[in-house]
Amino acid sequence: MKRGLCIVGFLVLAAQLTLWGYDTSPSNLQIVPEAIYAAATGGGTWATDVQITNFSSTPADITVYFFYNGGSTGPILLHQALPTYNCYEYVYVLAAIDSADPGPLTYYGHVGAVWFLTQSPSVKIHVEAMTVNGNYGKTAPALNRVEINTAANGRPMVLQHLVQNPVYRTSVGVHNTSPTETYEVQFVVVSAINTTIGLPFTKTLAPGAFESFNPFAAAGVPTQICANCWLYILVTAGGSGPNGVMCYGSIANNYTNDTYALIARMYY
Repeated sequence: MKRGLCIVGFLVLAAQLTLWGYDTSPSNLQIVPEAIYAAATGGGTWATDVQITNFSSTPADITVYFFYNGGSTGPILLHQALPTYNCYEYVYVLAAIDSADPGPLTYYGHVGAVWFLTQSPSVKIHVEAMTVNGNYGKTAPALNRVEINTAANGRPMVLQHLVQNPVYRTSVGVHNTSPTETYEVQFVVVSAINTTIGLPFTKTLAPGAFESFNPFAAAGVPTQICANCWLYILVTAGGSGPNGVMCYGSIANNYTNDTYALIARMYY
């Protein structure tokens, strides 16, 4: 049956992972911080496709975990024996995971982070994600769980080019990649002239938690016009290792539903 991810299983998973590496190198754990399979507000369906490529000398067995608002599932075996330098594309990856997972969760209507894990640290893959709705969409690479890709104690991050006006809206997602630590994260929407927009707000993320939100609404200014803002992401409680908080952002056009990915980067 489908299962919530228990802490024991999460600890075993974390123990077998290489905890460092280049931020863009293939690895045995690749995380897509935002995957969706849900109806679009303006019509149609937002769905994330992924391409998985095996860059090791051993066929790759790929297990997935899905973290969403309110829960998680996994481990789920998604693909067996992907040959060396071969790639496989999953159209509507959450639907594919749903088909491989016989439990009660209906993946349609959900958005969350997906972990793609191989059977060994020596078996390394790359994962590329593409989210589409009809003729519109965005691409984003999966990320390694390394310091440069996560916010943690003493390691703030930023999301640039936040936009809110009659044409565009912004969403942000955060995922705690730690199996043991709870993180408190403060967010501040900052204007082009370095003033705070609205009020700073804090999210408390338990191990494995995922949450998505409109940063302007969370800051108390749901109708604030802003075409040139950025988001400061500061961990105020939690660890300092690579198993920190992975962040992403997205801008969507209110009329066409065209969308653009925002990639979090280090503050310094």
